[in-house]
Order: sequence, then structure tokens, then C-alpha cells
Amino acid sequence: MQSHYKILHTTCHTQWGGLEKRIFNESVWMEKNGHKVIIVAPKDTPLFLKAKAHGFKVYGIEFKRLSILKDYKLLKNIFCNEKPAIINTHGNKDSKIALFAAKNARVPLRILSRHISAHVKNSWYNRRVYKKWCHYIFTTADYTTKHLQKVFHLKDMQIFSIPSGIIKPHFLLKKEEAKKTLAHELGLDPGTKFIGFVGRVSRDKGVSCVLEAFKKIKPKLAGYHIAIVGAGTDEYINFLKKLGKNLGIENYIHFTGFKKNVWQYYRALDCKILPSMDIKGIPFEGIPQSLLEAMICECPVIGSKSGGIVDIIDHKKTGLLFNTDDPSDLADKLLETLQYEDATKKRVETALEHVKKYHTIDTMGRNIIRIYRLHQVKLDRPFY
Repeated sequence: MQSHYKILHTTCHTQWGGLEKRIFNESVWMEKNGHKVIIVAPKDTPLFLKAKAHGFKVYGIEFKRLSILKDYKLLKNIFCNEKPAIINTHGNKDSKIALFAAKNARVPLRILSRHISAHVKNSWYNRRVYKKWCHYIFTTADYTTKHLQKVFHLKDMQIFSIPSGIIKPHFLLKKEEAKKTLAHELGLDPGTKFIGFVGRVSRDKGVSCVLEAFKKIKPKLAGYHIAIVGAGTDEYINFLKKLGKNLGIENYIHFTGFKKNVWQYYRALDCKILPSMDIKGIPFEGIPQSLLEAMICECPVIGSKSGGIVDIIDHKKTGLLFNTDDPSDLADKLLETLQYEDATKKRVETALEHVKKYHTIDTMGRNIIRIYRLHQVKLDRPFY
């Protein structure tokens, strides 16, 4: 049996979020375990540049609507020349082109990764993408897996929930030191305490709900401020600033912008909140890496009851859940987290052990390799 593989990843995405981190971290793990990795992504995007700097072979393809035919031909040439054993696609646009090209180039194993929980229509074209052009589907959440199984009548051995694995940093600041460091960065009193949000700052992430909940219980949160760590559009950031002013809490809200090293910010927070919203009643979250990162930093977590969030937050065991887009319920859960320290500490300890057991990069990598080898056994099986 082949022990090492040449693996090619594609994505049409251009940001640096959970999806891109997943591709890069998985690729680094595979390389360390003897496999070769190639990454195809839009040129000069964060993933492209980071992969190139690391030493991975990279190809720049934009995956634009007007260049479908050109991209298809280029991908087919890449597959024929590189002869990867495995292709794994990670976005809507690249999956539709790359999987078809890989099928025609006879790539032995074709995987479609679905990172979000947004629903997929059972159209003729989607049936070809999800059932004919790929051998397996990887999701990051059970919610997504169950939805796709129902829509496309997939068997258990066709689709797998494989959340992104976390790489624990070698060094973490002590919590009190992290709080003082953040307070100094924001020009606040060294004794300031923080709750906050870490991730992509956008409307669908429900960040406004954090501000509204904070307003409701501010008199009970003496010394607390809100830290919002991450990048967002100027339009949405300005909306949040205006909302804070209208709520009369503008002096308690702080935007750090994008931070490459987020670990010290998790350590500085007394609670990390992920208030993601449903879009037209449909969740979009897989299992968010930001929750796993917070848990491994021993930061208490609260999340909305949306998509894959409920896969990782076991209510009252690893964190607390609140009703989606309900600031009053979030306010109650915030008070419960901050006021009942013993119960919160127990949840933090349980969450840490859960992540160590099920959500490390090693666990994720080993699970993926098992599926690679399962498929190889099928290919190597003699026909009589």
C-alpha cells in the first residue's frame, strides 16, 4: 500500500480565515508526515503567499466567472503534469471546475470540502458535483453532514465530519499578564477586564448582538470593556461604532483590527462570544476554529445555537449556548459566565480536555489519512 501521497488543494477564497487556516495547517501537517502538497489559489492572496513562503509548490488561478474555460484547461494540465494522488477542493467556484477537470484527468481520489452549513439545492448540476465528480465529502460540522446526506441521499461512507484541527501555541501568556498587555494596547487602566469577539467582524457573525447584550447588563459589569479582535469592512465597523454611540457605550468598545497572533487576546478575555446569525433562517457556521482556539487557551465561551456551534459547545459542559439573535438571552449567559466562577472554571477544564482529545491537528490529520487509505484499499482490490 502506498504510504505517502501527493495532495493538491484548491480554493477560490481570497481572505485569511478559518478555511484558509485549515488548508495551510493541514498541508503543513501532511508535509511533516512525509506527504507532498501543492496549493492552487488566487495569486497574491494570503494563503497563496503564505504557502509559497513556506516552500509549497503553488499555482495562481483566480477562479473568475469569465475565465471558467481557461481555468479548466489550466487545471487539467496541472493534474496531468503533477499527477496528484488526491485533490481536495474548498470553495464553490473551484470545486465545480477543479473536480470536473480532475475527473477527466483521472485523479485517483477527489474530495470536496464543505466548510459552511449554508444549505445546498438538489439541482441537476449540484448532484453531479456532490455525487459524480467527487468520491468523498468532508464537512466541518455534523449539521452540514446531515443536511447534505438528506439532500443528496448520501451513504455514511460518502461523507465525513472532520472539524479543523487546532495547533496549540508553544507559549501562552498568563491570563493577568495578557489582560494588562491588552489594556496597555488600548490605553486603558491595567485593571480593566474584557469580554469580546475574535474573528471576521461581519454582520452574519452577529457582533452587534454583543454590544446590545453588554448594554443590558453594563451596571452589573463594573470594570469590563468589549474587545473586538479582527478585520471587517469600513461600512460594518462604522455601523458598530454608531450602534455603540446610540447605546451610550462607545467608550467601552475597542476595535483592534486584524491580529496575526490571536492567542494572547483569547487569554485576555474573561469570555469569548460567537453570536453568529442564521441567514434567512439557515445556519452558515461549521465548527468555528475561533471557538476551539479559545477553548485551548482556557477562555470561557458562549455561542449562539446556530449550525456547527452546537457541535462544539455542549451547553453547561463546555460552554453556554444562547438563542440566536437574542441579546437578552446572551446577556443572561454572560452574567452566568462571569458571576459563577466555579461552574465556569469547570466548563473551561472540560472544554480544554475535549479539544485535546478530539480537535488537535494530529487527530484531524490521522482521520484524513485513514480515509485516503480506505479509498486506496478500494482501488487496489482485485476484480474477479
